[in-house]
Amino acid sequence: MAIILRILDKYIYKELYLTFFAVLSVLLLIIFGTETTRLLAAAVKSEIPSSVVFQVILYKIPPALEIILPLVALLSVMLAIGRLYQDQEMVVLKSCGVAERYFQWRVFWFLLPLALLTAWVSLFVTPWSFQQEREVISKAQAISPFVAINAGKFNELPNDKGVFYVKKMLSDKTMKNIWVQLNDAEKDTTIIAPTGKLNLVNGKLVMVLFNGISYQGLEKGQDLIVNKFEQFKAYLPEIEIKPLTKKRFETSSYELWQAEDTKQQAMLQWRIILPFSIIVLGLLGLKMSKTKPREGRFTKIFIALVLYLIFNQLLVTNKEMLVTGEIPIYMGLWTVPILFLFYSLRSK
Repeated sequence: MAIILRILDKYIYKELYLTFFAVLSVLLLIIFGTETTRLLAAAVKSEIPSSVVFQVILYKIPPALEIILPLVALLSVMLAIGRLYQDQEMVVLKSCGVAERYFQWRVFWFLLPLALLTAWVSLFVTPWSFQQEREVISKAQAISPFVAINAGKFNELPNDKGVFYVKKMLSDKTMKNIWVQLNDAEKDTTIIAPTGKLNLVNGKLVMVLFNGISYQGLEKGQDLIVNKFEQFKAYLPEIEIKPLTKKRFETSSYELWQAEDTKQQAMLQWRIILPFSIIVLGLLGLKMSKTKPREGRFTKIFIALVLYLIFNQLLVTNKEMLVTGEIPIYMGLWTVPILFLFYSLRSK
């Protein structure tokens, strides 16, 4: 009997892990497809440097994992164990004396490493990834002083101060075919130059143009003044590179542990609840995987997804109530997963 159970253990764990990685891959592709599109759009708008888009995507993996891993645990257990019910394998196993408690323990040992992984990601890796993402973008902005300029497009300056156009920007920070129109209350200035550079001085961009021509009075009906120059320098204070501020998600778990602020304590409890949610939702998936003969399992999956949404919404609501002081710190977020765990372990 022991040999049979060991073979059954390998069979169940194989089904669970294969289904887990399949569901995880699909959800990651969906999330990062959307995230990559958003980051590329932000790079086109020069909100972030295009050179660090791939690095930023990598640093977004830990926050994404802590969000989707509870859902992956729920779906993977439902699909793997549900297939045993659909193929009537569960009927055979139960007729051979395999108790329901056996499957609960096997699912628990399957979920425990995932919960520990989620705890490591949530408590340590995610704050680090948010910090690294901010530092990578800030360093790229400091290295690339013309990050806010889109080559080949007309870049409008704020407050209707003018328009800036560069046909091409080389890797050595040299600009080709520059056209600048600066609006002024008294006179407008239009500048054309074949080459130029941008330098960063005290957080502001200094435009240096070579061998160009400036025109004044084109738009105001005044006398046209044409000047040729060998070198022209001007500040572009509107195109400043603003340093990114530190996000609250970057706060380390150790700092949250020592903090007395309610909002920070609520964030710490949220990070601790996430790995516990893996086990709770996985056991919930085991309960929801039970199907009767000729009963479709996709209806159960829909119900399980609704329960997952309710679970998350209750956690978010309790977190807000914890921040506002409507519920005490010692109670915190634990009531939600405990109630769902009780429901998951309760026999029909």
